[in-house]
Amino acid sequence: MSTRKMPTGEEPPKGYESLVAKPKIEGVEVKGVFVTQLAKNERFEIESVRAKALSSIRSPTGLTNEVLTFEDEINIIPDKSTSDKMLFLARCDSTLAGYALVIIGWPQPATWTIQHMIINPGNRLRGIGTTIVQQVENYALSSAVASENIFAIPIEREGTGFWKFLGYTVETGRLPVRIGGLNRELMICRKELSALEP
Repeated sequence: MSTRKMPTGEEPPKGYESLVAKPKIEGVEVKGVFVTQLAKNERFEIESVRAKALSSIRSPTGLTNEVLTFEDEINIIPDKSTSDKMLFLARCDSTLAGYALVIIGWPQPATWTIQHMIINPGNRLRGIGTTIVQQVENYALSSAVASENIFAIPIEREGTGFWKFLGYTVETGRLPVRIGGLNRELMICRKELSALEP
């Protein structure tokens, strides 16, 4: 049985130093931070945005803060350490507007996976999700970590339209996971990194 770990903010960098942040895009600043280096105030902001977002989608997904805590969210893929997980935090006017949790090297070594993305309900339909995804893709392309594909896991079935719009294809297979004591099958969307290169 693996020991679950939470970010401490004290762990030294683990690599991937070749990642280069881009400047503000369309008024939204996106910052990538490793889960192990998450500051306490960033965690507080994430918890607040999570609570608002999950309460707005509780009915269609059945997910709530009680069923899926932030700790569960970080550790939902148990075979990857927190050193291989990043949060891409999007800010508008210094306020956290949304974030994406990204796993580097999962499900295969040469892939990045956007495990999920959560946008503050007050900031939806403003291009923030698109900006976050573009930033993740930019990081994946500039990373020293060999990357062939980016995967995304939509929280809701209706979310596949967003990923298709960004050039992802819906995979026919499903990913079985256990969330909140229940077995679930998650949809997977995929985009080849070669499609992003000029």
